[in-house]
Amino acid sequence: MSLIALVLFFISFVLGWGLTLDEAVELAIKNNTSVRLSSIDLQKAEENIRKARAGILPRVGFSYSYTRLGGELAFGFTPKNRHSYLLNLEQTVFNRAVFEGISLARGQKELQNLILEDVIREVKFQTKQLFYALLYKKELVNIAQENLKYWEENYKQTEAKFKAGIIPKVELMRSKAQLESARANLENVTADYKKSIEDFKKFLRYERDLEVQGKLEQASLADEDYRKLLENNSTIKVARKSLEVLRKIVEVQKAQYYPSINLFVTYQGNTARVGGSESMVEGYTFGARLDYNLFDGFAREASVAQARLDVLKQEEILKDTELSQSAELSKTLLDINSLKSQLRASELSLEASRESLRLSTERYRVGVATQLEVLDAVNNYNNTLQNHYLLLYLYNTTIARLERLTR
Repeated sequence: MSLIALVLFFISFVLGWGLTLDEAVELAIKNNTSVRLSSIDLQKAEENIRKARAGILPRVGFSYSYTRLGGELAFGFTPKNRHSYLLNLEQTVFNRAVFEGISLARGQKELQNLILEDVIREVKFQTKQLFYALLYKKELVNIAQENLKYWEENYKQTEAKFKAGIIPKVELMRSKAQLESARANLENVTADYKKSIEDFKKFLRYERDLEVQGKLEQASLADEDYRKLLENNSTIKVARKSLEVLRKIVEVQKAQYYPSINLFVTYQGNTARVGGSESMVEGYTFGARLDYNLFDGFAREASVAQARLDVLKQEEILKDTELSQSAELSKTLLDINSLKSQLRASELSLEASRESLRLSTERYRVGVATQLEVLDAVNNYNNTLQNHYLLLYLYNTTIARLERLTR
């Protein structure tokens, strides 16, 4: 991004200028609470790897103590001032639980990466859904503004005709009522749009004023095999990786059946009376230690059994997830085809209603049509236009849902 683009982007946010869809998605990913929390969980998973690796690294310890004995206790060869220290080093040679724990920690990090990806995809989808809803409501405001202008002009014409004695008073009253109704409708849709802006700002965790930039148009759709693209579904990936992690937990629990072997070296010293004088006696020891739990009251068997039951549960969850995501994809593709057909029909209806309004307006201007005919034509055009934008909103949101399922 060039320097000028960066400056314009910054100014637009400071002054509350238009926010594009891409900017909204970027802002949502940066500020959304779920993304932030998932990123923190990923950092914790990385630290868990370090913690697991500590089991195969040398462990070094040091201790020191000093004791002063009173005269009644320091008798014979016992020194009054006793110093002792211990420096020890221990290294694990074999511990299956440690090795399996490292593998588990790595798997958990991979799982958390997939969870973060899934959360980001969901946030993108929600952002697009809210953004398209704002564009739709913005179009409703534009329709209401144009409708108000139309009825203001209509009222002027009707008032002039009434003063000229061409039409009865009831026509003037009907025009006045439609004008006031148009004003009330504009206030209503404007308030609804502003409330939705506040909800969007809350979702983005953004405090300054903003307006959405863009026009509600039919999104493009690539001709691809979306069944194959379902393999990219992040929710399914999370379920599959969760199953892998649970299987690793089974291996960690089974590792309790294996012994552990450790090597150790110590260097120590303590005060002693040698040859009638106090001196520090020092030396080292080294050796190996084998630890094996012969019987623990069947606790190991219970732990392994519980871990295997968790695997069985996750296998069922994975099946349900794959079926539900596949069904969601099928329904989404059906919705897209249906909405495409509805949009084609809506475009024809919109063209017809626009021409009907033009003819009715012209007929009323020359005194051929009645106020009721104009009212019906205006309502039909506005309803058709609103329905058209609603279909565009539903279509674009469905495309966003398709991307959520397959990208």
